[in-house]
Amino acid sequence: MPMLSTTQLPLFPIAPALCNEASDLALLLIACSGSKLDRNAPAIDLYRGVMYQSYRAHLRSDAAPRVLILSARHGFLQPDTEIAPYDQRMTRQRADQMMADMSSYLRPAAWPTRVGSVMLAGGAEYRRVMRAALARRYGPTLPVLHETCGGIGMQRSQLGAFLDGLKPAFRDQIGQHANGTPIFRAYGRIRAGTIATLRYRAAPALPARQARVLSVFNGPSGPTADVDVEEFVRGRVRICPRWVSVADLQPLTRGPA
Repeated sequence: MPMLSTTQLPLFPIAPALCNEASDLALLLIACSGSKLDRNAPAIDLYRGVMYQSYRAHLRSDAAPRVLILSARHGFLQPDTEIAPYDQRMTRQRADQMMADMSSYLRPAAWPTRVGSVMLAGGAEYRRVMRAALARRYGPTLPVLHETCGGIGMQRSQLGAFLDGLKPAFRDQIGQHANGTPIFRAYGRIRAGTIATLRYRAAPALPARQARVLSVFNGPSGPTADVDVEEFVRGRVRICPRWVSVADLQPLTRGPA
């Protein structure tokens, strides 16, 4: 049954527009690498090239893109697909072969329904296949494309800048308020079921306190969390419901699932 909340609804005359619609989802298409582990592993772990080093260095848990890996042997892979090491390069002939038989390599179920910005990270032949796959998957209305180019150092920098520039997103809708405002399980690093430290930026003199996150939603002032907060009332600790800015919360520990 959808979650329904009426607390503090007078603050919400209308349902605000989401700052992260599904169409804003970022997608990273990244080429496989010649450097690999010597054993079977999930694709995202198997590849050990320098672009994957940059990916791991810049990846943020609060703003991770959807990732698809273009393997010269297997086609498009989800990061958790376990594969064995192999030796095959994306030559022009191999790229032409993939594009001529795209349905065998695309794996449509792995792609998000809609995306916003897309980064194509890889050499020229990989990016040629990626562009063909995007056109096949999304038709004439292509998302905003970013592509790596230049030497490997420049490409690493471009990939890092793309990942660094991603914004947090609402995830996993679990209900809605009475006025239609969607309620989500997570926004960035703030997730329902976790304990966070609450520090009011507008009242820095107030001591920090612990809050259990119940849900998150897009309020009139931006991302907002529905929390239970420890408050001192007449010398005793009481649990009080509050709506607070996500920016005032810092994750502390993971609560029970």
